Amino acid sequence: MIQMSKLTLRKHFLYKREGVTDTEKITLSSKINKNLQLQKEFIAATNIASYKSFRKEPLLIELKDKSYFYPKIDGLNLTFHSDKNGFETNKYDIEEPKNKNNIAINEIDIFLVPLISFNKDLYRIGFGGGYYDRTLAKLLNNKSRPKFFGISYDFQLTKCKFESKFDVRLDKVITDKKVYV
Repeated sequence: MIQMSKLTLRKHFLYKREGVTDTEKITLSSKINKNLQLQKEFIAATNIASYKSFRKEPLLIELKDKSYFYPKIDGLNLTFHSDKNGFETNKYDIEEPKNKNNIAINEIDIFLVPLISFNKDLYRIGFGGGYYDRTLAKLLNNKSRPKFFGISYDFQLTKCKFESKFDVRLDKVITDKKVYV
């Protein structure tokens, strides 16, 4: 595997993702949602940490029999809240829930984690703030910890090795073409 900087990979894959048309985004997102809904962990899950699509990220649907919670930046970490009161835009131009009450992260069954790129070792590159890695790292030693599923277009896969000791490995990455485990 090639060792490459996260900054270089981030720029490359953001550029590729920005090229996705709205029609392609809808088509590929539909395939991702189908692959996600076939996962036994997802079927069994009740509380799902999801996200609002940002900068051409895949769109995720909400199923009626599940409760969804969305990230909000809280210092250096993320907290997760229902969308009962709608959303507002934060300083990074990302939609966050207005709801002040959050769910304890150990009550979440699955985290659906957005990403810019990932490799076959199931490490991800995000926007570089470390919010997801710091938040998920708090759960790593729990005996019955939530599952961490990356959500991605298949073209965001890289052969490069980029992970550091601070990166949290995902359990799966769900794409439009396959599920990486």
